[in-house]
Amino acid sequence: MHAFVVFWAYGAFSQFLIQWSGNLAEEVPWYIHRIRNGWEVVAIGLMIFHFFVPFFLLLSRNNKQQKNILVKISYAIIAVRFIDIYWLIIPSFPNDGLYIHWLYIVTPVALGGIWLGTFFSQLKARSLEPLPDPFTEAEDALERA
Repeated sequence: MHAFVVFWAYGAFSQFLIQWSGNLAEEVPWYIHRIRNGWEVVAIGLMIFHFFVPFFLLLSRNNKQQKNILVKISYAIIAVRFIDIYWLIIPSFPNDGLYIHWLYIVTPVALGGIWLGTFFSQLKARSLEPLPDPFTEAEDALERA
C-alpha cells in the first residue's frame, strides 16, 4: 500500500515535470483546465489526501499493525483514487467548473457490485483447497520412506 502511494506521487509529479519543462502548446491546456474553475481545489486535495496523508499515516508501525485502521486507510485511498480518476477525465468535457452527476457515483458502485457478485458466485462453485500436486505427493512419499 505504501509503495502504491509513493509510486502514484512519483508518476504524477514526473509527468507534470516533463510536460512543464517541455512547455509544448498541445500539453499546456490539459493542466490549464485542471487549475481553473474550482478544479484547483481538487488538485490540491489530491496532493494532500492521495500522497501526504496516506504516506505519513502509513509511516506509523501502529497503524500498519492494527487491521481496522489499515482497512480505513485503504478505503480512504480507494475513495481518493476515484476522485483522481474524476479529476483526470471530467475537465476535458466542455462544462464550466466542478460538477457531479449522479451517474459518476452510481456507475462505480454498480460495476463493483457486478464484479463482487460474479466473484462470489464463482467462489462458491470452486474449492478453496488446492488441487493435489503430483510433485508434492512424490516428495512427501520420499520423506516418509
